[in-house]
Amino acid sequence: MSRRGWVLLVADVAYWLVIGIPITYVFVIYFYGISSSDFIQVIMLKQLLNGVLVVSAASLLRPFLPSKWHRLDIQLQLPKLSYRIFELSMISILLPSLIITLILSNNSAKIAEQQASELLGVQADHYTEITRNHLTHHQRMVDNLANTFSWQPFNDKEKLEFLLDAHNQYPDVFSMLITDEIGYVIHGAPQEFEDTLRGLSRSEKMVDDRLYYQVPYSRNTHYISDVFQARGYGNDPIVAISAPYFEDDQFAGIVQATLNLANFEKFGSGTSGFSVFVIVTDAKNKLVYASEILNLEPLSEFVPEKIDQVYTDELPLLKLSEGFFLFKNRVTDSGWKIYTLSSPDTLIDAYKNDFYNLIVSLLIIASIVLLVVQKFSKQITRPLETIVKHFSSNEPIPRKARSIYSSAEIESVREQLQQAQHFMLEYQKTLQEQVEEKTKELLEANEKLALVSVQDELTQIYNRRGFDQNVKNAFAVSIRHATPVTMAILDIDHFKNVNDQWGHAAGDQCIIMVAEEMKKRFKRDSDFVARYGGEEFVVFIAGGDINIHRQMLEELRLNIANHEIYYEDKIISITVSIGAYSVKDDLNITYDKLVSNADKLLYKSKTSGRNQLSADQQ
Repeated sequence: MSRRGWVLLVADVAYWLVIGIPITYVFVIYFYGISSSDFIQVIMLKQLLNGVLVVSAASLLRPFLPSKWHRLDIQLQLPKLSYRIFELSMISILLPSLIITLILSNNSAKIAEQQASELLGVQADHYTEITRNHLTHHQRMVDNLANTFSWQPFNDKEKLEFLLDAHNQYPDVFSMLITDEIGYVIHGAPQEFEDTLRGLSRSEKMVDDRLYYQVPYSRNTHYISDVFQARGYGNDPIVAISAPYFEDDQFAGIVQATLNLANFEKFGSGTSGFSVFVIVTDAKNKLVYASEILNLEPLSEFVPEKIDQVYTDELPLLKLSEGFFLFKNRVTDSGWKIYTLSSPDTLIDAYKNDFYNLIVSLLIIASIVLLVVQKFSKQITRPLETIVKHFSSNEPIPRKARSIYSSAEIESVREQLQQAQHFMLEYQKTLQEQVEEKTKELLEANEKLALVSVQDELTQIYNRRGFDQNVKNAFAVSIRHATPVTMAILDIDHFKNVNDQWGHAAGDQCIIMVAEEMKKRFKRDSDFVARYGGEEFVVFIAGGDINIHRQMLEELRLNIANHEIYYEDKIISITVSIGAYSVKDDLNITYDKLVSNADKLLYKSKTSGRNQLSADQQ
């Protein structure tokens, strides 16, 4: 094509479109076995751009090669001058563009790999904690019931009442039972199970051959079984949890609960802009839960096999019936395994878009350059037409040594383009440094703004926005796990009088003192304190006994009332009114309703004389 008058750059692009890309496609499909259409597109585009990059560099090197290296005896059809100018112009644009794009794209790909690895790791840790909490929550229920039977003797009727009550409070539990010291089932829950037991023979009520009896009996500790399929309850996976109880320090039997694991669907899948799928197996690799899109059968054996892959060095790859997935895994204390998976396509979307954007941009630039060059070349070729006339009329013209170029003007254009390219690269380098500096400053400013948006400047505790953002999530988790919570709202009594009598600076000292007292008293990770606005504060307490919550709030009120604030030569004393609303049994309440109830109780404290705590519960 070059010998027929095509400029080398255009010939190279045509070669890749007609021959290079189809061969690359076949090679990738049959030799590497890559099935991702997005990744195949990236490979082919990158090969095309690499080819154009190499040919562009070679075209720039050609003038510097010794003349004897050229085959001047070969008859060449020289291209038009406009094509020569077009080639040099495009090469000057292509080389820096391709180099910068490839470098930035590779850096972006590495960053995307690191982000994907970190996200899958964080999600794996999160789901591991959910799994651990789900099992531990029910294990504690069984342990508590066994401890209840161990603390004091109960008759059979009382034990049955405890058993039925525990079963009703835990919806994920299929059934529960109590045995005596020899493994004979005394009672069961729900009531239908208890009624069925009454009609069974003594041998049918013996469970002394079951692991959930033998392990607590022999080791005096609780036991969590491997996953198995529930009989009579569909295909849901279940697990048995048991614990021993004692009478007069002697083994007296076990308490056992059969836990339904179907609710692992609470995992969901994915985060914004990045789809994450989940697989959960027990210690023997039996499938407990898998995201629906993966089409895996519950209770089937799942042992992932890592395979060689070309997507990333950061993460291993496994193959499922639905395709290839990058993954990370974690193991819980009980040997359960958590796998978080994501499609490799998420890593290359931005990479592919960068290439497509570059190609579209270059096509637009090439069209503009071609139009300009055609106009410009006419001005250059006009002096050449005079030479042609001399030649046609047999007038002598100066002879010059043969060269790979047909005119001296091209060499001048080449030198000018080289200078322009040098200035462009210098400008791009300076511009990139400025962009990086401004980006750094912007990130630092954003970090400061993010902190200011959730923190009260005066007290250095949460403001209303920061409190609501964190507590809404904590409240949802507490409700999901049936954890008692208390919401309390505090208000400084007669705060306007403080400002009017001693000034706003004194008022600020009072506000700071209240915040410091709250931070001293409520400093667990599950406790949140905030300045809700003006002289109003709010506290969220999760976990523990709500009576202790109220005791802590009452102690806070007394500490504030007894605290003396020294301001200049004055001593200031203040009191606070508190409204506290607790949720213990009925967990069907919204966050806004919880705040509203606490606010009503605060109003009650203020209308009842102030400097007091009004509390209620649900």
